[in-house]
Amino acid sequence: MSFGKKLRQIRQEKGLTQDQITGALGYSSNSYISDIEIGKFIPQQDKLEKIAEVLGITKEEIEDLVLEESLEKLGIDDPAFTMMFKEIPRMTREEKQSLIRAYESVMRARNLKR
Repeated sequence: MSFGKKLRQIRQEKGLTQDQITGALGYSSNSYISDIEIGKFIPQQDKLEKIAEVLGITKEEIEDLVLEESLEKLGIDDPAFTMMFKEIPRMTREEKQSLIRAYESVMRARNLKR
């Protein structure tokens, strides 16, 4: 399930409307949240943190959703690889991104050998 769909699910479970989240972010139209939920883009870090706050979830929880989306886009479906990120609580966002870049490099090298 994509980041946007997961975000929509959380929003609906919390009984919030797109307008409520949009208002908290300072926008007048709900198109921003709608675009996120249909998968057009993932917001920047500052907006993610505000969305997490409005949804009543932690910054780490929303970052996990973004991470899962990134891994899915890379075709990484290895549960052990995904859990590694979640089980190392002190791993910074930069360290996680570094591991993802390393994985991408390995996959590119593998594809070149083929």
